[in-house]
Amino acid sequence: MKRLPPLNALRAFHVAAQEGSFTKAGAVLHVTQGAISRQVKLLEDAMGRPLFFRVHQGIQMTETGKLLAEGLQTAFSELEQVFDRIYSDQRRLQIALNIPPTFATRWLAPRLSKFCSLYTFVDFRITTNWVQSIRDGETHDGLVVFGQSPWPKVDCELLMLEKHAMVSHPSLWLNDLPPTLSTQTLLHILNGKERLPVWERWIEHNHLSHINPQPGVAFSTLDQVINAAISGAGVAIVDQHMIRPELASGVLRRFNAVHMDGPYGYWFVDVAKDAEHKAVVRLFREWLKQEVADSQDEASSQ
Repeated sequence: MKRLPPLNALRAFHVAAQEGSFTKAGAVLHVTQGAISRQVKLLEDAMGRPLFFRVHQGIQMTETGKLLAEGLQTAFSELEQVFDRIYSDQRRLQIALNIPPTFATRWLAPRLSKFCSLYTFVDFRITTNWVQSIRDGETHDGLVVFGQSPWPKVDCELLMLEKHAMVSHPSLWLNDLPPTLSTQTLLHILNGKERLPVWERWIEHNHLSHINPQPGVAFSTLDQVINAAISGAGVAIVDQHMIRPELASGVLRRFNAVHMDGPYGYWFVDVAKDAEHKAVVRLFREWLKQEVADSQDEASSQ
């Protein structure tokens, strides 16, 4: 049997076919129009034939699209009946996750209700402990870890790389000009006991050799660095993924459009022990990857 296309792509096509619009489908699924278009294109590539005609008024299904839409309507109706029976089962499953503190509070927490509304039988136990090995994480089902490379000999997948920008509170600006770095406190982030060389990399990346990266204040979490910057305590190099609301509201202001990718990122590690927990962890990981893709689509469209 040929491998089926990704479920996300089938779902995006199904809703687009029902709504007759990528934009309306995006609203139903709480994603962007671009995300729907990308998923449909993925499905068309997998099938080797078009599913929609793009017309001036919007979209129209091809004959292949109509055939697929009819089949999916039946399939999804049957799936809904199966899940109704499953959801009527009052048993709940708890998934234990360990996640870096800033990722947990600033990135995951505002989005987690979406997953919980989709999979109402799943409970979470989320910790933010310092986990640097499989032994450290053996009591969990899944880990999000911060690092430069995948963990060896385990199921480990990159979620996203950091994308740094230099920011401060607007109160440090004068006459719409950013503060002079040599007169400001530099805010640093620790990774365990070691200070991450973010400022050193930024200085090298932007040829700012006159700036000494050593002085300043170092915090144990990126969240603390962000809060210090918001309070006007100094200037920080911060992962933009974690401060989009603050940038949008103007609580934090970028010095310029320059950004610096990596080399650190967030990786998902599957350490579930039994088949049932592994199945739910797989659902969560796929949902997490889709959320990352949608958030990056949204950022690029702004």
